[in-house]
Amino acid sequence: MPKTFKSEGVIFRCLKYSETSLIMDIYTQEYGLGSYIVSGVRKAKSSTLNVYRPMNIIDLVAYMPGESLARVKEATHAVHYDQLDRDVIRASIGTFFVDLLKNSIKEKERNDALYAYMRETLVALDSATQLANLPILFCLQLSVHLGFQVMDNYNAEYRFFDLQVGQYIQTAESSKYALNDMLSEALHNLMQDPQAKLDKLSRRLLLDAMMNYYKYHIEGFTDLRSLPVLRSILS
Repeated sequence: MPKTFKSEGVIFRCLKYSETSLIMDIYTQEYGLGSYIVSGVRKAKSSTLNVYRPMNIIDLVAYMPGESLARVKEATHAVHYDQLDRDVIRASIGTFFVDLLKNSIKEKERNDALYAYMRETLVALDSATQLANLPILFCLQLSVHLGFQVMDNYNAEYRFFDLQVGQYIQTAESSKYALNDMLSEALHNLMQDPQAKLDKLSRRLLLDAMMNYYKYHIEGFTDLRSLPVLRSILS
């Protein structure tokens, strides 16, 4: 008999498969990122379909992951959101976050610190009161867990943030990857104070800069499908 395991996990993506099944990308606390299939949940009388949605934090029982899709035996909500799955702005930010995770994580092994970060982030998003800066902050904080942390060495001499090297440099002319002085200072202010006030243009340009930062540091990083929706919601 194939062995099963129990774990908490965050659902990154769900795809319809056959008439009643779903294929999912789930990051479990026990085994990291994996692909799973669950059968029968799209039947008309299914009482568990709402469990299997992107951003959900679930408790699952599944067969051990291998080379093929692992089968989910059962799952329930580990966390019940109050606003995240109902509020348009929160849902758009959460969708961006799991999209960023799905496109950034290359290692499929267990990572307790990364799992704790994504769980805490989604729970915090559900109750957060200040939302506008969160997408940029997610990018900054996730980079720490992925091994290419943004360095805040900003001062009067080092005023231009270089997207390729991940830190501030002395002159913008020395690198084609450097942000201008206005955006560089705005990024520094945000790292010093997560509630720093940014105008909409600066916020949009900084988020675009963070997407380029990820492209420079993750091979094969692709444009996020959730980004145009997020831009529209926050504009």
